[in-house]
Amino acid sequence: MSKLKRACLMSVAAFALIAPVALGQGSEFFSRDKYEAVRERAQPEFDPEPIRLGTFVVRSMGEAGLTSNDNIFATSGNQQSDLVARVGVDVSGSTDWSVHSAGFDVTAYRNQYLDISDESTTDLTGRLRGRIDVTRAFSLSGAVFAEDRAEPRTDLVNAFGAERPVQYTRSGAQVDADYQSDRIRWNNSLSLSEENFEDGEAPGSGVNIDQDYRDRKVTQGRSRLSYAVSPNLAVFGQGTFGQSEYDTTQVLGGLARSRDSSGYTISGGVDFELTALVRGDIAVGYLNEDKDDDFFADVSGLSVDAQMEWFPTRLTTVSFNAGRRVVDTGEFVSPSAVETRFAAGIDHELRRNIILSGYAGMTNYEYEEISRKDENLEFGVVATYKMNKRVHWEVFARNRDRDVSGNAAFGDPSFGQTQFGIGLKLFP
Repeated sequence: MSKLKRACLMSVAAFALIAPVALGQGSEFFSRDKYEAVRERAQPEFDPEPIRLGTFVVRSMGEAGLTSNDNIFATSGNQQSDLVARVGVDVSGSTDWSVHSAGFDVTAYRNQYLDISDESTTDLTGRLRGRIDVTRAFSLSGAVFAEDRAEPRTDLVNAFGAERPVQYTRSGAQVDADYQSDRIRWNNSLSLSEENFEDGEAPGSGVNIDQDYRDRKVTQGRSRLSYAVSPNLAVFGQGTFGQSEYDTTQVLGGLARSRDSSGYTISGGVDFELTALVRGDIAVGYLNEDKDDDFFADVSGLSVDAQMEWFPTRLTTVSFNAGRRVVDTGEFVSPSAVETRFAAGIDHELRRNIILSGYAGMTNYEYEEISRKDENLEFGVVATYKMNKRVHWEVFARNRDRDVSGNAAFGDPSFGQTQFGIGLKLFP
């Protein structure tokens, strides 16, 4: 935690230097609303209307859908198909005070497999949040959250093929400090969370698959300092910090090994909205992750985090994103992997209430400690029909493929999966 404490002290000192020279809050140098993405465009005839409950403005949605999945276990052989019924609710509310705010977010979803009911899962999330506007230029925000979810079969760690999807809980808190003057914006965030995984069970045998080695506490911090060169362009420097502390050790090579680690990224970049019909946020820098136990190798290299939108016409939005980071794989013998991703999507407003979308993405994982590389490809199409303010329909088709190479892959975790579905969203 010493690195995090030093970073906090440096942030406080920097704020003390910057605040006196600020001339007041202004948003024109950081507004990025010159262009309007298709899915952000207001459609008063078809957009759901929020409900006022006292001081809160509440947005709610009920959802029901049916999906055909031709490979529910995400395996290379013995593929089994099923229909999955999905029902749930999504409710969020915020105050509309002139200063300060409070809010909440709650979701509850059930995925019910019609033939193989043991695959059925329930996902629950809850979040309470608030913001204090200390001055016109400076605000403090906070949130507490809790989640109870099931890991999808397509996740990296689920290649071992447990009898049922692995359930896990995640809970924690986050605080943010944000400052903005005419040309300076400074965003800071610190979060603490705890993750706990339930044990799995080997198919047919009932043998326990221990998941306790994955339980951990995670500390994450982020600070970005931006300077607006013009109303259309800002440059920034950014730093992140992360620390993982696992509840238990694991035995490898005959000795107990710690998976604890700490890491950081240092990057610089630009956020922009240009007259060339593009806007985006691009950061490039250096990443590093140090393992506490010398048995595991440290990781370092290029860090990338980029998003961009292109607006060829008012009715079409094309998006791109890319990234490179270190992730926890959940694998027993390989605590981390370097993730590299590229993705693109397009939204086209065929009519005011009909949107056609397509997307494609590629994500690669290069595992540390072992000889394994995963190449994941996903693409799909979606059609959204807004019948009126209360009823929206959606139909989709998507395909996922994972190709695994290397001599350390357990079994054959490669797979292909195709899904077709229809969904109904109701806005009371």
